[in-house]
Amino acid sequence: MITTIYKCDKCGNEQDTDEQFWTVGITARTKWHRDMNDIVKSIHVCRPCLNSFGLLAPMKRDEPTPEPPTVEELIREIIARCSDV
Repeated sequence: MITTIYKCDKCGNEQDTDEQFWTVGITARTKWHRDMNDIVKSIHVCRPCLNSFGLLAPMKRDEPTPEPPTVEELIREIIARCSDV
């Protein structure tokens, strides 16, 4: 039997399904050539970590919305974590 464990690249949380798991990344490509030569850096994150990037609204309406990080902060964190993966 084979068991697959999904582990968040940001917080290390583990789960046994890919539900509520997202790929967050940065892609660089030329304007004219969209092919396999694109530069892609990505990490896999759980829902709480996705929310920490400011990419999803909170689950409950009465839950306060945290101040989202700047785009520069997000890019720096994703690139730093891609180096660790």
